[in-house]
Amino acid sequence: MKLKKMIVIGGPTASGKTSLSIQIAKDVHGQVVNADAIQVYKDLQILSARPSEEEQAKIPHYLFGYMDAWTKSSVQDWLQKVSEVLPELTAPVFVGGTGFYLDALVNGLSPIPDVPTEIREKVRAMSLDEVKALVKEAQFSDPQRLRRALEIQLSTGKSLIYFQNLPKKHLVQGDFQVIYLLPPREQVYAQCEKRLITMLQAGMIEEVQHLRDIQATGGVMHAIGVPEVCRMLDGEITKKEMMQQILLSTRHYAKRQMTWFRHQGNPDVILKNPKMPIK
Repeated sequence: MKLKKMIVIGGPTASGKTSLSIQIAKDVHGQVVNADAIQVYKDLQILSARPSEEEQAKIPHYLFGYMDAWTKSSVQDWLQKVSEVLPELTAPVFVGGTGFYLDALVNGLSPIPDVPTEIREKVRAMSLDEVKALVKEAQFSDPQRLRRALEIQLSTGKSLIYFQNLPKKHLVQGDFQVIYLLPPREQVYAQCEKRLITMLQAGMIEEVQHLRDIQATGGVMHAIGVPEVCRMLDGEITKKEMMQQILLSTRHYAKRQMTWFRHQGNPDVILKNPKMPIK
C-alpha cells in the first residue's frame, strides 16, 4: 500500500513555524495539522500562539482548539484524533513545538501504561529535588521528563527507560518529510519578547481571567503564562514582574526545545535562518 505523503515541521517557540506551515500547505494544496500540546485548548488562543482566524482562513487547519479547559491533553489522545481526521486530508502539514508529539507521529509510541491520577498529583506536588532523589534511572535533565519517569516508576515498578526500549507502536502510517527550524538562539529570544508584547495587547490577561471564571482545571492551567498571570491577578506580583517571569519561562522552554530538536530525530531538512515573523 502506498503511504500518504506528510510534511512535519518542528522547532522552538517563535521560530516561524506557523507562517512556514501555511506557505507549504498552500504550495502542496494541503492542510495544516496542529502538533502542539497547548494549542489543542480552545480557551487559550493568545498565550498558546495559536494561528489567528485570519491565518486559518488562508488554508484548512485541523486539531487546533478542540479540547476543553478541564481536560488533560495526552499524546495518545492526539494521535487518535490524527487517525480520525487523516482520511479527509490530501497533503497534511503537521506543525508544532512539542517534540514528543512529533516523535510519536513519525517514529511510533512506546507502550507506556496510563498513570493513575492520584500518583500524578502526588508527583506534581513534590519538589524537583525530591523527584530527582527518588528516580532510579535519572538519565533525564528535563524536569517534566523526570516527573514522568517517577510517575511510571511508582505506578508500575519499572523504569521509564524500560518501556521506551520496548518495540514502538505506530498509530499513524505515512511517508514523512521532516523539517526542523533552528534559528540562532538570540533571534528566538528576541522574537519571544516581541510576541509577548503582542500577546499582552491582544488580551492575554483577560484570557487567563476567563479560565479562572470558568474554573478550568486541565493542563491548560499549566501552560506558560497562565500561572504567572494568575499570580498577578492575585496581587502576588506586579504586571512588570509578571511579564519578566513569563519571558524567562518562555526562554527556558525555547532553550529546552532547541536542545531537543538539535539532538533528537533525523530530519530531512534543517533551516537555521528561516524568516522570523511575529507569529
